[in-house]
Amino acid sequence: MLYSGVGAVIDQTPEYLRRLLQDARIVEIRHNHKGRWRSGLFDNLIDLEHAIRERSDDGNLYTSLNRPAGIKAGNTFGAHALCDDNIETITRIVFDLDPKRPTNTPSTDAELHAAIEARDLVVRTLTAHGWPLPALGMSGNGAHAVYRSCLRSTPAWRQQGATLYSGLRLRLQDQLAKLGVEFDVTVRNPSRIWRLYGTVNRKGEASIERPHRLATVTLPAGPWQTVKTAIVERTVQALTPVVTRDTTRRTQTHIDGNGDYATLDIVGWFTAHEAYRRPLALGKHAVTCPWVGEHTTTSPESGSDTVVWEATTGWSNWHCSHLHCEGRTLRDVIALWGDADAFCARAWRRTND
Repeated sequence: MLYSGVGAVIDQTPEYLRRLLQDARIVEIRHNHKGRWRSGLFDNLIDLEHAIRERSDDGNLYTSLNRPAGIKAGNTFGAHALCDDNIETITRIVFDLDPKRPTNTPSTDAELHAAIEARDLVVRTLTAHGWPLPALGMSGNGAHAVYRSCLRSTPAWRQQGATLYSGLRLRLQDQLAKLGVEFDVTVRNPSRIWRLYGTVNRKGEASIERPHRLATVTLPAGPWQTVKTAIVERTVQALTPVVTRDTTRRTQTHIDGNGDYATLDIVGWFTAHEAYRRPLALGKHAVTCPWVGEHTTTSPESGSDTVVWEATTGWSNWHCSHLHCEGRTLRDVIALWGDADAFCARAWRRTND
């Protein structure tokens, strides 16, 4: 194994932060304490480290991963959090492996070891595709692999990233299931925040068997090389058939209903199931996921991690950002609830071309 044990690693957070600031140029530090979030943007390592020391005794700390553009760093807290549109360059491709466990609880030692084993499996798979060695992280509850990169944050990359993450998860799903570990495909968004190594992960209630732990990171023994764009593209190309087969399978979800789902009143439907939350913007609405009881993390009432869009033509859309629902579509909701016909303006009828 690349990571021999929970306590057998020398933490290299100071050097990790120095390299992060060098590559990203501006780093966001985000602090969550008692449900309150605060952000600071930093381009000075001394100020960044001082801000971390001031807040490391309470709550949870995170960093951004990628390089923003058109943003000024105040080197103190009080900034707006970065969003995807702020990011110009993807400087870190990251992978997060978490053990399945009760919601909002730390991992046991056995669960954490399983996550580390799963992470090492991902690293070996990518090494076989020509990727250099990553930094190896332990979040306190799960395991990370952090690769250096230099990719433009474009719609093309977002599509490639979706294939990369989904393809790896699908290719390794049998081994991951045996280990009881989940592969998080949602960490690919450009403004993703990441556990700050060198600080305690205080997520959930701690116990003797499920303690809060210090998050740690170890850099490669040799140079921490940047994964070449051509290698990323070849890996995506190799994984595309895996994703295509899965997409084909999922779009064949059987629906017995007779409604014309292009006329589905999706807001009224979710309201009837007591799953409607609030309007967002431009026909977009926050809703409660039909599979919320299976999520490993709790969604706050103010959250918008599950949404629907009203369509002007064709079917409306549904999306849940939780890992457990990755790959599910509106067809799956229709099949689960079974009563969508009652909320359609008309029955479906075949038209002749």
